[in-house]
Amino acid sequence: MGFRGKVVEDSLIASGRHCTLCHKFCGTKIELHHIKQKKDGGEDSFENCLPLCFDCHADVMQYNPDHPKGKKYTVTELKRHRNNWYKKVSESQGNVLPTGSYLELDKVTFERLKNLLKSEELILFIKNHGFIMGAFPYKICEYIYYFLKECQLPEFEFIDSDLEGLKVKLENNFIKLSELISKHTFDASTENVNRQSIPSEWGHMYPERLEKAISDFENITPEIVKDFEALIKLGRRKLYAN
Repeated sequence: MGFRGKVVEDSLIASGRHCTLCHKFCGTKIELHHIKQKKDGGEDSFENCLPLCFDCHADVMQYNPDHPKGKKYTVTELKRHRNNWYKKVSESQGNVLPTGSYLELDKVTFERLKNLLKSEELILFIKNHGFIMGAFPYKICEYIYYFLKECQLPEFEFIDSDLEGLKVKLENNFIKLSELISKHTFDASTENVNRQSIPSEWGHMYPERLEKAISDFENITPEIVKDFEALIKLGRRKLYAN
């Protein structure tokens, strides 16, 4: 048996149904992980419960100590991640609107995010071009780079847990997109314009590779557009409702 009753409810409320590691909002797509496994004496208690998205749950569980690669999550680290997120959710208090100085801080972060992502250039390009319709300006890559760089700064963070969860989800998808651009596109610059493109010769030389590139971009770009639109709509309602 796993967690039951009040432990489940208290954990979901404390996390706001966000993953306590990556902070994205999960809704019903959330799992409760035993920080200390039951086979090792872990209890079905609130203190031993860790709300996680499917991806983070798999990541926590998949570490193989017989073939160590990377760094395993420790019990104390998992608890600190969880407690820090619970504190953020508690401080936001589930309010429809942040209040006072928190509201002003989140407004600054919101405006900064909009300036970095440039909806009329970057987001519109992702929505309409999707990296699969020929060469694209290298400045698109630069917009993504500067956004991800900003995400590493501690001050580029929403106090409101719902906004922060959406921002982290958007950040994670931009990381995936950046990796795909590096994997599938190459320099296609002309004399005066720096451009990137999926190589046109893949169509007859490597058709399977071209098909894979198109499929990867078609899967990730709608997710980014959806995440961005959700974040902008929620931010406008929460931060500028009055």
